[in-house]
Amino acid sequence: MKRTETFIFAGGGTGGHLYPAVALAEKIKSAKPGCHIHFVGTARGIESRVVPELGYPLHRIVVRGFARQLTLKNLLAPFALVWSVLQCILLFVKIRPTAVIGTGGYVSGPVLFVAGLLRTPSVIQEQNSYPGVTTRMLAKVVDRVHLSFEESKQFFKCSQKLVVTGNPVREFDLAKDKKKIRNNLNLDTDAPTLLITGGSQGAHAINVVVMECLHQLLEETPLQVIWSTGRADLQTVQNKAAPFQDRVKVFEFITNMEDVMIAADLILARAGALTLAEITLCGLPAILVPYPFAAANHQERNARALQQVGAAVVLLQHELTNDVLLNTLKDLLRHPAKMTQMSRAAKQAAFPNAAADIVQSIFELIESRQAGVRHES
Repeated sequence: MKRTETFIFAGGGTGGHLYPAVALAEKIKSAKPGCHIHFVGTARGIESRVVPELGYPLHRIVVRGFARQLTLKNLLAPFALVWSVLQCILLFVKIRPTAVIGTGGYVSGPVLFVAGLLRTPSVIQEQNSYPGVTTRMLAKVVDRVHLSFEESKQFFKCSQKLVVTGNPVREFDLAKDKKKIRNNLNLDTDAPTLLITGGSQGAHAINVVVMECLHQLLEETPLQVIWSTGRADLQTVQNKAAPFQDRVKVFEFITNMEDVMIAADLILARAGALTLAEITLCGLPAILVPYPFAAANHQERNARALQQVGAAVVLLQHELTNDVLLNTLKDLLRHPAKMTQMSRAAKQAAFPNAAADIVQSIFELIESRQAGVRHES
């Protein structure tokens, strides 16, 4: 009797590491409805809340990352790492995974290490143009490394394992009616629409500059705005935008990013890898303000990759002033042909089949490994 296939996903801490895993898990579940999906995470990461809400079992381990400065937590981290490896070995013995998929963050380290130790088929999916330290350390251990940017290849020596497949995101229905979505948001169905988002926590620096120039922006351009502020700035932005309720819609957090991206004509955003994957999928001309304190400055690297192909304007945070933002937006609105070209470039940079391609690669790896076992026996 054939054993039910079981897949372990390890990646979390932030949504940027977790949601690619969720997209892949959903694609695998769709292809193999009877399979079992398990997630490994920590009690501190976003996965501790999101994964149970999605209905997947979450196995918590005690691993923790290293702080950049010398702290007591750093001294305890090696002990936590050893214990997390033992936890993973016990988990593997219990559920006998068919394959293991790591999507970054320190939680994926011990899981992928144990997968290599026990010769379980394993892959890494790296979101950023500059690969995270976990990806770089474990590239030799796993069977394949799925990259999101061609530029990432230079950071690896195991070139035979590298595949550029893009970032997996949940599927968008791009056939949705833009005007209908705008109407549902009580916006003008024909006015040019700017989406502002700083991610789930918002981006205070972006919010401040937009608030400073909001009156002038609405006076000098026909723009209307969909604005995701994050919790910290919500009340302040709502107060500032109150006189312009017909043209500015303010949200703490946008749960249906698919709809608002389809409704928008251009976007002002940070440069997280998943945000960029969604931007390119929708073909949105982008003004990107990379978060300057991201590890290894990876957001700027992500943004420059889109700028290089002509899909984005990059403004570093120290360059972002109300005058610079106003002039950038007005320049784009004055040159619709430029926006059209940026949209075309964004679509060309997209990987709409990323999740399907990665899942197919995982299935091929399993099949190859099983064929090898049968041949050996």
